[in-house]
Formats: sequence, C-alpha cells, structure tokens
Amino acid sequence: MASLLSQAFQNAKNENRPALLTYTVAGDNTKKKSLEILKSISNYADICELGFPHNTPIADGGQIQTSAYRAIKNGIKINDVFSIAKDFKKSKKINQLF
Repeated sequence: MASLLSQAFQNAKNENRPALLTYTVAGDNTKKKSLEILKSISNYADICELGFPHNTPIADGGQIQTSAYRAIKNGIKINDVFSIAKDFKKSKKINQLF
C-alpha cells in the first residue's frame, strides 16, 4: 500500500496537475483559529504541513517568522500542536500517523 504522501502526488499526476502543498504554523493566532485555518486549506490542498512554532525561525521567511512568534506569544506549547493535529484528524477522519 502506498503512503498517503505518495497517493497525493499520484492523484495530482493522474489529474495532470501539480500537487498543492500548504504550510501553516500551529497555534498562529489561537489554537481554535489554527484548527479552522487547517480545515479550510485542507479542502483545497493535496498535502497540509503543520509547523511547530519555535523561537529561532531565522531560516524561515518573514511571514513564517511572524506566525511563529505570534503563536509563541499567545502561549502555544508542543502539546497544543499535537492537540490541533489530533482534532484535525478527527474532523477529517484521516487514518494516518502524524
């Protein structure tokens, strides 16, 4: 059985289009808003990456840096990131590991 990532790329290839991969920082603004954003973009994206906010995102672009700092300032912790992923998984009934 192919991985879900492989399946996403194969589906895009079968539809003769590029795969759309998105990225959002977990907890940017609030946990609730972050989950809403993730759910929304997942309706259009083939793959959604949920990033852990950290205090040294120097290799990231300005938008991601700002998002990470905002999430940290609002008190997002590692367990919150897993909570967002778990809630997203429940809402989409996805059978995969995060």
